Amino acid sequence: MLDDETAGTRFPIRDAEPEQAVPAGPMGYDLDAERLLLHTVQSVEAFEALLTTGTLTPDPALAVTEFADAYDWMYRMMAARLPTSGQGALWLWARTNRKHLVSACRHSRGQVLLTCRVPRDRVLLSHFDEWHMVLNRGLGMPRLPGESEDEAFARWEDTHDEFDARLRAAGMREAPTRNWPTTLRNEIETSWECILNRDNYGPFECWQATVHALTADEVVEAVRII
Repeated sequence: MLDDETAGTRFPIRDAEPEQAVPAGPMGYDLDAERLLLHTVQSVEAFEALLTTGTLTPDPALAVTEFADAYDWMYRMMAARLPTSGQGALWLWARTNRKHLVSACRHSRGQVLLTCRVPRDRVLLSHFDEWHMVLNRGLGMPRLPGESEDEAFARWEDTHDEFDARLRAAGMREAPTRNWPTTLRNEIETSWECILNRDNYGPFECWQATVHALTADEVVEAVRII
């Protein structure tokens, strides 16, 4: 581990148990702020790279190969919607609750929790729960205004069954998304874009963030989780 003083950091670094790694009280997230409050847990090696170079960039090779098509879609959304560029994505929490973040720290002992503030235009927000639709190759269909949860699920199920029938007819049900016919691939990928629009969801949902890179001057605090 690099010595904190010789590394020339501009942010505090401390060691803490998971319960003390996250401050008590409201988290303070504001998705409309000019600089978004974000949290991410990174490996010691990634943290040392940040200290050494002043920049943390992702390693696309670490992405789960089972979900390669989902990650590729997210990378393309970042390329289209952000002014930055790069390979892969760094993943952060943009809005979650303290209990969830403490739980993440409990499962990340020996790693480093970074608290960051990143300019809003460099961040792509996506709905955390609905991201699993992308991972599982499901249609993205947020609830309509005035629609109950049961009604929304019934509508999604009917639409999904019809789409699945067309996918099976094309012989592509088990094929990677990248191999689907263009019309089917475009249809499902367009549906996924709903997870990038906050207007589709309520005010207290959990949101994740992706960025092409983090710089040391965007880090507010680092906590080595013990």
